[in-house]
Amino acid sequence: MTSAICTKVCCRRTRTKTKSGAGQYFTPRPLIKTIIHLLKPQPREVVQDPAAGTAGFLIEADRYVKSQTNDLDDLDGDTQDFQIHRAFIGLELVPGTRRLALMNCLLHDIEGNLDHGGAIRLGNTLGSDGENLPKAHIVATNPPFGSAAGTNITRTFVHPTSNKQLCFMQHIIETLHPGGRAAVVVPDNVLFEGGKGTDIRRDLMDKCHLHTILRLPTGIFYAQGVKTNVLFFTKGTVANPHQDKNCTDEVWVYDLRTNMPSFGKRTPVYRRAFAAV
Repeated sequence: MTSAICTKVCCRRTRTKTKSGAGQYFTPRPLIKTIIHLLKPQPREVVQDPAAGTAGFLIEADRYVKSQTNDLDDLDGDTQDFQIHRAFIGLELVPGTRRLALMNCLLHDIEGNLDHGGAIRLGNTLGSDGENLPKAHIVATNPPFGSAAGTNITRTFVHPTSNKQLCFMQHIIETLHPGGRAAVVVPDNVLFEGGKGTDIRRDLMDKCHLHTILRLPTGIFYAQGVKTNVLFFTKGTVANPHQDKNCTDEVWVYDLRTNMPSFGKRTPVYRRAFAAV
């Protein structure tokens, strides 16, 4: 059995057994591929997923780097070691999902930092575990939706809120290196919630260049009524990565929801749906 086939079997098993745990919705492979190809990870960049699931984003990022470097053979020995042991870091709250993520990584020759339990650590991003994650050049993630039990917010954020998606957004802003890039899957409420939501969006657009909002088709996560988007942003600006004020001047909104077919279990999303992105 190849690593790709084993990965599909593991992910299917995990979706069946744990998709309701901690508000998890596992990200369709075509969307993961599209996001990573837009982020274009490079050798020696640290890629982080603070809601790792079965490590789909990290494995696709590794696959992308390998496709650009002749399966790492074009890199020097130190950089090859970096890619295997330090380039990919994930944090996962659910122990069973984390075990599958670790196996998935090992099948793709991603060992991670063994002193910290491998590429996927067990812990809560919205607690001290998230604060202890290394800074990243890239964050690609699909934080858990809703208010399901399991993720306690014990970390002090600049804008305290009980909305876990908004807390994940604050973590991502904090964890990015200046000039770092992020793609984050969020439900519609993150874009429209008032109060602290307004403050956090203002903070995001101040400290980061939020350049694109991709409105996703409905049913993409097989959940009734869940409407989602992908936010693409860079910390700072291209001209000044350390800029932390007025970084966003305009936002490009790409609508893949209107006039698109609804997807679901019987009509899964396909890569062609993102061909124009």
